[in-house]
Amino acid sequence: MGKFFDTTYSNTVEGVTDFNKSLIQNDFYHFNSQGRGTRVTYYHINKEKSTLDQGSRLAYADSGSDSPLRFDVIRNLYLYQFNRHEVNFNNDEFGLESAEISGESYIIPEYNLEPLDGDFFTVDHADEKFLYQVVDVDRDTLANRANVWKINWKIAKTTDISVLENIADDYTAVDVVNGTEINPIVLTTDYNFALEIEHVANNLVSYFRDLFYSDYIQSFTYKWYTEYRMYDPYSIEFIIRNNLLNNGNDKYMYIDHKTKLPSTFSIDYNRSVWKCIEDKNKNKLFSCNHKAQADLIEDPISIFATRYEQYFKLYYEINHEPNGPFNPRAVIPIMDEELIERIIRKKYYDDENKDIRYKNIFIKYFNKEKLTKKDLESIEYIDFEPVNSIYYETLFLIYILFSYEKQLLS
Repeated sequence: MGKFFDTTYSNTVEGVTDFNKSLIQNDFYHFNSQGRGTRVTYYHINKEKSTLDQGSRLAYADSGSDSPLRFDVIRNLYLYQFNRHEVNFNNDEFGLESAEISGESYIIPEYNLEPLDGDFFTVDHADEKFLYQVVDVDRDTLANRANVWKINWKIAKTTDISVLENIADDYTAVDVVNGTEINPIVLTTDYNFALEIEHVANNLVSYFRDLFYSDYIQSFTYKWYTEYRMYDPYSIEFIIRNNLLNNGNDKYMYIDHKTKLPSTFSIDYNRSVWKCIEDKNKNKLFSCNHKAQADLIEDPISIFATRYEQYFKLYYEINHEPNGPFNPRAVIPIMDEELIERIIRKKYYDDENKDIRYKNIFIKYFNKEKLTKKDLESIEYIDFEPVNSIYYETLFLIYILFSYEKQLLS
């Protein structure tokens, strides 16, 4: 889980901090003088939406209102070895003339983009939007055996206005974090919404860490009522499995179990509500373990044994009768029964109930419905306090939001 693309780096392409790191980790550093390459807006011919002359299969014009070509715009694409070009002058029988400005660059195959003759691009951080046209495309293999696309280009026009008239679809190249299996090129609307989701999810990560992390025990706990400090190893396992609280913006936090786990822990976890969330399986919500009880932690080798305060560890098998409303032996809800019922019946909360409307996100997630900006905005009305319900629901939300983000980018 966690972050899927590095928005910080995307917004600071010229940043000095990551420059050397990018050179070392980049297979193409030996032929590139700008670290990550040159960021461009690339106009790729959309074959399906372009219409050519039926006889010659040629276009009357390659851009402008008369052109039958349609282009997919791809934002934030990187070209490699795009060198600064200079105007060369030739003095011949017709007087002083400038030579055609042309060059060659490389597109890495990770984009899953096959460039075509007739594509265009503009350089994002150039003062003027010169329109460059791709005039030849070849496969190439570098000395390190990396396969790339080599494109030859020339300056076609002094502005990009003419090609902007013929845009079919709008995409954005994603600066993907390694190992996330995210599509490198996605619809710009999906990309922008994914950014909004990630921003909200990262805020929730910060809220959760601020509310529930204790340097004193180097882990997460919450108060049951006002007296009992509760430690839930199942929620810790959920955090660890999904790398949930390292969002890339803050210092890395190492999270591990602070108590000895029983030999059946993995089985118990798979029977818990956390596994239902990971599997997006609403049919098992009622039958899975979504309630808990707790016992005093007396393990002499745990960090809790060295603390003055008493801590209680949750277990999800209900083996004891409740013994008073303030006793940890009381039944402790992990997921609210009413919420589970609403998830199964797909019964949403009314929009007028602003303080609980955010729970519709849980209902949509389990019922595989799309998330909306309105759903994201509902999170603003949550009253974040260090209590049982906020502990669990914040973790649910973080996981679900990152899942929606991944879905948008996949």
